[in-house]
Amino acid sequence: MREQQKPTSPTPALAPAPAPAPVPAPAPAPVPVAPQFVPDQLLAEAKHLRDFRKYNPTTFDGSLEDPTRAQMWLSSLETIFRYMKCPEDQKVQCAVFMLTDRGTAWWETTERMLGGDVSQITWQQFKKSFYAKFFSASLRDAKRQEFLNLEQGDMTVEQYDAEFDMLSRFAPEMIATEAARADKFVRGLRLDIQGLVRAFRPATHADALRLAVDLSLQERANSSKTAGRGSTSGQKRKAEQQPVPVPQRNFRSGGEFRRFQQKPFEAGEAARGKPLCTTCGKYHLGRCLFGTRTCFKCRQEGHTADRCPLRLTGNAQNQGAGAPHQGRVFATNKTEAEKAGTVVTGTLPVLGHYALVLFDSGSSHSFISSAFVLHARLEVEPLHHVLSVSTPSGECMLSKEKVKACQIEIAGHVIEVTLIVLDMLDFNVILGMDWLAANHASIDCSRKEVTFNPPSMASFKFKGGGSKSLPQVISAIRASKLLSQGTWGILASVVDTREADVSLSSEPVVRDYPDVFHEELPGLPPHREVEFAIELEPGTVPISRAPYRMAPAELKKLKLQELLDKGFIRPSVSPWGAPVLFVKKKDGSMRLCIDYRELNKVTVKNRYPLPRIDDLFDQLQGATVFSKIDLRSGYHQLRIKDEDVPKTAFRSTYGHYEFIVMSFGLTNAPAVFMDLMNRVFREFLDTFVIVFIDDILIYSKTEAEHEEHLRMVLQTLRDNKLYAKFSKCEFWLKQVSFLGHVVSKAGVSVDPAKIEAVIGWTRPSTVSEKGSSFCLEQGM
Repeated sequence: MREQQKPTSPTPALAPAPAPAPVPAPAPAPVPVAPQFVPDQLLAEAKHLRDFRKYNPTTFDGSLEDPTRAQMWLSSLETIFRYMKCPEDQKVQCAVFMLTDRGTAWWETTERMLGGDVSQITWQQFKKSFYAKFFSASLRDAKRQEFLNLEQGDMTVEQYDAEFDMLSRFAPEMIATEAARADKFVRGLRLDIQGLVRAFRPATHADALRLAVDLSLQERANSSKTAGRGSTSGQKRKAEQQPVPVPQRNFRSGGEFRRFQQKPFEAGEAARGKPLCTTCGKYHLGRCLFGTRTCFKCRQEGHTADRCPLRLTGNAQNQGAGAPHQGRVFATNKTEAEKAGTVVTGTLPVLGHYALVLFDSGSSHSFISSAFVLHARLEVEPLHHVLSVSTPSGECMLSKEKVKACQIEIAGHVIEVTLIVLDMLDFNVILGMDWLAANHASIDCSRKEVTFNPPSMASFKFKGGGSKSLPQVISAIRASKLLSQGTWGILASVVDTREADVSLSSEPVVRDYPDVFHEELPGLPPHREVEFAIELEPGTVPISRAPYRMAPAELKKLKLQELLDKGFIRPSVSPWGAPVLFVKKKDGSMRLCIDYRELNKVTVKNRYPLPRIDDLFDQLQGATVFSKIDLRSGYHQLRIKDEDVPKTAFRSTYGHYEFIVMSFGLTNAPAVFMDLMNRVFREFLDTFVIVFIDDILIYSKTEAEHEEHLRMVLQTLRDNKLYAKFSKCEFWLKQVSFLGHVVSKAGVSVDPAKIEAVIGWTRPSTVSEKGSSFCLEQGM
């Protein structure tokens, strides 16, 4: 064994043991996998981040001082993501890259809470956590409320629009359509601009903004020009000789009227108080029109200043050819009318629309407001010539349109007038000297009265109101201040209480049964299972009373031919006889009432039970749809037994008659009719029908059920030849008045009108009132 071990002990091959130094070779084993995946992912992430930074995104430091800044930062990132088409899994990494300071600290905590791997966190998770920290729901609600209450106030239109755009993002549901956006924008404008903008009914937010900007520019221009007028009369006369057009937007599509101010030209006026435009290099307000197809003079699109109709009109005037006809107006607004004190105003119908009208003998022509033309949608025609109208304030207005044969109603007389369309704020119509002279009208300023002597009709007068009666409009801010100071405020609303006409053909299901709703009962009712009987107490002898004395009007009503024609009564030779009287109904007509008190005293009372009203209403649990049917002259739809007909005899001035059908006033009539109705509707009672004498209530849980129930009831009435009065029926109701109660899905309550009737009831003091009470007593 030693010889075998010797060769192995001094093995020289052990010396080069370091040769395994290449042992690290196994380390590169994972290398073949990594180069195929990790570098590609990193390169993709780096590319997206590089593309993202090209858009110069802003950083967010996590400050809580201005919550809207956080929302705007996140919105800006989403805008960049849309443009660069950033993948969803890269959005969070790009956003995190732009966080600094407190924003970074917040993210480090949030990342751990969300799982600790940024690549696994979705963009929605990031936004939810971000908003919870920097822009909570309460802050968003506050901004939404701020948008709801947004008004222009002291802001310029441009500032108001910027604020509108900034806050509108917090209430997108309010401006979901372009029309809704435009309406919300207009409602926030100052009232002096809002009224004019609304008159043109802008369809989009852009249209409303353009109108508001143009109107505000015109307001500024007029203000600056009024302040810059010369103080000497010589300067004013010189100014009148040098009309300088002031740009203003056309007040109707098509550019039919323009306005310019007469004032002295002053060097450098364009630059005074106006910013320098970086587009054209000139001083002006509002958007720059340089490079667009918009006229610098009238601000209308489609032509340039050298082709402007306003300029061409001015050139023609200077050349003396085709010059505008001259006109004047004494007052175009409330202020001028109040200063004058010699005008007459009134509200009159003009082509079916009420208009505020000014009678002005100082006006050369008759005019109509452009806003009123748009509101009433009147048709206009072009004038044969341009009319230049001067005003007391020194302004001139041009008009090219008219409304021909415009009908105006004054004191019950309709007169036609041709009105020239003019831009006016406070008046809808001005009736000037041309029309006043044609109708030989004279104005009494002290009495505020206009006398007309038109050639084609009789003389008449119109009494107007003074200038103090003109309606005044104040801003919402001014109104709020007045209310806070204790000023009385009255809120008024107009409600149309007229009920829509309901016809038989308009009622679903009901229209299929016109034969149930005859205007009159067709004749004698058929013989039924139940007939009215009059059982007398033993030993009773016939009772007869002399007829009552009647007034002539009552005698006229006593003609009984209609009852005879229908067969309800017939001449009688019965020894019985009850007197007749009349009772006035609610509609003023007279109701025939027989005094059956003596007969009722000797009649055996029918003890058939009438249902308790509260028991009837217990069935209505869960019902939501109701219909009510009232039978037409219900008692007349039930015959009296042949042997008992003579007992119903009554005596009148015109003869002796007896009833073949049940008459109102007989003591057992309600009980017998209740018996009939219960037999007719027996299978429906306590299921979907309630009957109380001649009133029928149908109730259902759904409209589909109600349709079936209503059809079954109407068919039953048809089969039994029972007729209803359509004018007293009601169908498909959510709430109905029945037996002195109001019934709805909420439950049953006492009808307030019935409570008032009982509280206000007084003892009968007249014969007719006593008669009404007497008939009621007989029926019960």
